[in-house]
Amino acid sequence: MNALIVIAVALSVSGADAVDRSAPPKPAPVKPFTIAQPQDFKLKNGLRVVFLERKRAPLIDVLANIDAGIGADPKELPGLSSWTAGMLTEGAGDMDSIAFSDAEQAIGAQIFSGGGIEESTAGLHVTSAKLAEGMKLFATALMKPRFDEKEWQRVRQQTFGYFMYQSQEPTELVNLAGALGNWGKEHRFAWNLLGTPRSLMKATPADMKSFYAAHYRPDTISLVIVGDVDRKTLEKVLNDNFGAWTATGPAPSPPKLAGPLPIEKRAVLAVNVPGAPQTVLRVQNPAPPDIKPYTPEVDVMNTLLGGSFTSRLNSNLREEHGYSYGAGSNVLLRKNGNVFTVRTSVATPVTAPALKEIMNELERIREPATQDEVERARNLAALSMPSAFDSGRSTAGVWAEIISQSIDPKRVQKFMDDAPKVDIKALQGAAQKIVTPDKCTVVAVGDLDTIGKDLASFGPVTTVTVEDLLPGLKEAAAALGGGGPQGE
Repeated sequence: MNALIVIAVALSVSGADAVDRSAPPKPAPVKPFTIAQPQDFKLKNGLRVVFLERKRAPLIDVLANIDAGIGADPKELPGLSSWTAGMLTEGAGDMDSIAFSDAEQAIGAQIFSGGGIEESTAGLHVTSAKLAEGMKLFATALMKPRFDEKEWQRVRQQTFGYFMYQSQEPTELVNLAGALGNWGKEHRFAWNLLGTPRSLMKATPADMKSFYAAHYRPDTISLVIVGDVDRKTLEKVLNDNFGAWTATGPAPSPPKLAGPLPIEKRAVLAVNVPGAPQTVLRVQNPAPPDIKPYTPEVDVMNTLLGGSFTSRLNSNLREEHGYSYGAGSNVLLRKNGNVFTVRTSVATPVTAPALKEIMNELERIREPATQDEVERARNLAALSMPSAFDSGRSTAGVWAEIISQSIDPKRVQKFMDDAPKVDIKALQGAAQKIVTPDKCTVVAVGDLDTIGKDLASFGPVTTVTVEDLLPGLKEAAAALGGGGPQGE
């Protein structure tokens, strides 16, 4: 009896206060998001530390920015910076690679390293309870890498295997061809991060030791540290492990590199993959060199064009025409030059129609957008920013970029404040400044016997081969095993 009364009362209340489900609920007011500013200090040996204390979880993330990316590679040894960085965790101090890995696992840490375009990086992820042990192991990798011949032979073989994978994977080939088209074959940025098969065969541990001695110094490295530790404790741990590290002589001067190649008219750069069921596409052009990361009108413009799932490019190619599973765009911002890029993959028979729709969208973004589109794009650009600070590692990545680009630390917060104010005129101005559909390069990787004539309607076609993109691959295959690239 009591149960029936309760049910009756519940039904009565629910009927009186029924929720209207005929329309979506109105969004709540946007809560302000304040980006915590890190502390910036140096150890006595010149090692710069950018530290953000965060007690959200008992974790520490460390990211070392090493001012030695592929721009610092010797001309005859492209890839040397990446191999040097990668070998940091392949044995250090009195530990070979297996002993180093065992020590890492014993404390539940993750230590990684690798090369990049303008910097190399190394990182540590560890619990705050194991900070001292983790930092000791991390410092050993940074300060005392072994560069053993035995370890290098293994890593070299793995790198060759990756080259073989690249030679047969269209999405890898389009990135290599795109870099070549952006920078020109004489530019360091035109080459694979891991160098070339030809340089891979030449490189020795002695080369890496020489590169390391020149570029790995406390006055050319910055440590970004985010996590559950106070500054006093952190400074002691850092001094205990890095305090004895010293630099001799002047720091190496950054290389003077040209920007991306200017483009006078639209052209096509193609790689033939016989029988490919899809064409992998890039459309790219140089962007003005004065654009910095976290420029509100640029981010909002790209969000509308191709920076989100609801962007114009994705809606057109995926939702409206069914040409692709996805399409997007990006403005790649670097110290040595900026590049605007559209990326997608489409079924081979619809290559030309898809390219036509891409060009239509690039023309349309240069015209005034609707107020509704601008509001949606600017809100998405601003409201997605907090996700960059979800984890310690991603937060460290944001601050590492700020250091690398020499950006005002308060610029990110200003972006949050200014992005919702971007108007139609500002968005259009950014598009007209950055997007140049009549002066761009179309990069296409696919079956040229099927799509070649169609590509020619978008501009003069230049064909490059796998050997052009991975020079020395056949020689490396003969020396290191694995056979030659398919399709040649």
